[in-house]
Amino acid sequence: MRKITEKQCAAVTVLKIIMLVFSAVYCLFMPFMTGLGLLYNSDSYGAEISLWGALFIVSAVLMSAAAVMCIPRKKALNVLAVIFSAVGCVLCMAMLYKLCLHADSSGWSDKFTMEQISNMYRRRLIPCIVPVILIIIVSAVQIRKNQGTMEKYTSIL
Repeated sequence: MRKITEKQCAAVTVLKIIMLVFSAVYCLFMPFMTGLGLLYNSDSYGAEISLWGALFIVSAVLMSAAAVMCIPRKKALNVLAVIFSAVGCVLCMAMLYKLCLHADSSGWSDKFTMEQISNMYRRRLIPCIVPVILIIIVSAVQIRKNQGTMEKYTSIL
């Protein structure tokens, strides 16, 4: 087995910090606020779009939980992090597709710029893919490191 160097430990730590910041903004805040907005206006949108809002919130919770789960080096948590992040991202992108399709067919647009609202949703939610990729990379590295020697890998981050 090859030894894990201090540079590799530092690189994983930096990757975790970047992943946590991106996850807080793109995986938690953006889908959560989109879901809350759809739920808040549920009287005018109807039950189906309110369900999409609830599913946006579920996807935000799954992706954020995955980011927290891949902080420790435990193999089981890292495997769960990969699963949660993938399921959360697929759910978020599926709801984004449905919402954009509905927004375009209903003619939703910004009152001031006359830009389609679906473009705003895409700009806010497609970047969720970046933290999910970082979660998968960090988890894969940690799962792989668990198979090697871990003497110098003492940091929790």
